[in-house]
Amino acid sequence: MSIEETVPKEVERKSISRLTKFKEFLLLLLHYKTSCVGLLIVISITIIAIFAPIIAPKHFAEIDVPNRLQPPSLTYLFGTDVLGRDVFSRVVYGAQIALWVGLLVVLVEASVGITLGVIAGHYNGKIDKIISAIADIVWSFPPVVLALGVVTILGAGITQVVIAIALTSWPAFTRVTRAKVQSLVNREFVLAARAIGESDLNIMLRYLLPNVTSTNLVIATLTLPAAILSTTALSFLGFGAQPPTPDWGAILSDGASQLVIAPWIATFPGIFIVITALGFNLLGDGLRDLLDPKLRI
Repeated sequence: MSIEETVPKEVERKSISRLTKFKEFLLLLLHYKTSCVGLLIVISITIIAIFAPIIAPKHFAEIDVPNRLQPPSLTYLFGTDVLGRDVFSRVVYGAQIALWVGLLVVLVEASVGITLGVIAGHYNGKIDKIISAIADIVWSFPPVVLALGVVTILGAGITQVVIAIALTSWPAFTRVTRAKVQSLVNREFVLAARAIGESDLNIMLRYLLPNVTSTNLVIATLTLPAAILSTTALSFLGFGAQPPTPDWGAILSDGASQLVIAPWIATFPGIFIVITALGFNLLGDGLRDLLDPKLRI
């Protein structure tokens, strides 16, 4: 049998194997309580974000000064802030910003990190050393501190926050991807593809990248709450979403000065932040257990 015949069959077997693993994943997901709880929380937050205009009784920027600092009640479920804005509406709309920014940050950092990881793992040598050195330098700085420095240079705003956090968080994807690719470059299907003259780009896209997807999916799920928390922290410091945008961190910042007389302003967005982060962490732990056969004993 020629190498040309071996490679397509190998690819076909891998495709069937991936389909089987996906079906197994769906079945096992129902038996993992932590991942189910996490998935339920994530779905709930996502529904709240999507249907925020329907769920929220008022617009997030609507000011009602006569009803300022109203405590939680049937009229104002989460109370009102110093300008009379409905905290419940602002928290609900804030879910949109939290998820959107979190997903965008993870997408950017995953794209950068995985690309550099595949290149470093495939080529080794000087390219690997350069990429690994850059990743180690970035990794040595606390992400929030480094992101704060980047935002200080770029200026305040959601776009700047996304860029800042993504530029400081990609090494996690690079390290894991590089290690995984290095374990694959000498496998038979990669050597066969190289022997029949496939280009390096084609090998990386067709044979290496698909084999690091599941691992990076877990990392992305676990990284997303960190991205949300980093965004919230920068917004709390005034570098993220600008008023009257209902970012959870900005609402926390507004409520910090009224913590004694109106604790509900900061309490409810804080609860949503904790629940959202917990949901993604539980889902990520469940995915890790499902995708690692060693942990399914």
